Amino acid sequence: MTEAWYALEGAESDVVIASKIKLFRNLANFPFPEKLGPGEDERIQSIVLDGFNSLEDGDKFQAIKISQLDSVGSKVMKERGLCSGNFTRGGIILRDDGVLSCTVNETEHLCISSVSSGFEIDKVKAMSFSVDSQLQKKIQFAASYDFGYLTSSILNSGSGMKIDITLHLPCLSLLKKIPSFMALCAKEKFMLASTFGSGSSGFIGSGDGTSLGSYYQLISGGSCGGSEFDQIAGAVTLCRKMINAEREARTECKNTMFSSIKNIVFRALSVARSSIFVTLRESIDIISAIKIALDFHLIKGITQGDLHALLYRVQNGQLEFVLNNGSFNFEEDIENNSMKKNERLRALVLKEAFENLKLDI
Repeated sequence: MTEAWYALEGAESDVVIASKIKLFRNLANFPFPEKLGPGEDERIQSIVLDGFNSLEDGDKFQAIKISQLDSVGSKVMKERGLCSGNFTRGGIILRDDGVLSCTVNETEHLCISSVSSGFEIDKVKAMSFSVDSQLQKKIQFAASYDFGYLTSSILNSGSGMKIDITLHLPCLSLLKKIPSFMALCAKEKFMLASTFGSGSSGFIGSGDGTSLGSYYQLISGGSCGGSEFDQIAGAVTLCRKMINAEREARTECKNTMFSSIKNIVFRALSVARSSIFVTLRESIDIISAIKIALDFHLIKGITQGDLHALLYRVQNGQLEFVLNNGSFNFEEDIENNSMKKNERLRALVLKEAFENLKLDI
């Protein structure tokens, strides 16, 4: 069985969690998804599916109708970043390794997406554009010489490309340097946004303007200005600056607040190992704290890939899927409480993941 992409370790994985590129495309001679008439959405799905079947590795793709997914399946798809939360019609075409996917009739007729662990922009670009170029042999996309690819949102027109890089920036957060990087990103027409929501459960910090677990997404602001080359070059330059800044911040934190760093790690590990219930927000902070320990060489017995995979394993949809497909004996007082069963299973997942951790201090 192929290991999930998010359990693998990519380049610069101490700072960069994942790299993703999306390509927005629409079929010529059809209105945008919001304006589709009776039967047109099914016609588009059929055309797109035929296009994917014609790919060199077309047998590795499967089509999933959103309407046929139950609530748990929809949650898992959203948690994996395969679609948005309000995607209720259309479908997803997914490669068996989860690295390549395509939504059909979401905001655009197609959104071709490729993802990889670590700082792998060139790799994901090559995957997305390979699928795009092969599809264009079978499908005519809506485009013009003046505006490039045409989309329902002007921000997605032009190259039709969106860049999304997930980073872990705990020491820049501790030193309160995130706002300056948000301003820099905005100046360069990018956005630095929270990945799992704002605030914190208290391990790394709290308050407005902080990101849960210090996980951030560097997202391109739009694809209507500049070529694909220019947009990728801008993302790479910004990402490199943040990688270097975070590593410099770690040196500063080690020299000026190492006891506080160790306290973050000890508290998080204690909660993970002794709790009966763990909320989703707490789990993100705990995983972040253990990642800090790994990056500071304070622990052994876990990898960057293990921690990245945990970010998906502790999500509500994933836990509900496991509960629905397994046999568990819960304490009598929570047997009929779905939220508490999720929190109980999450605590067990963390405890098992950190079972072999050894402090190296």
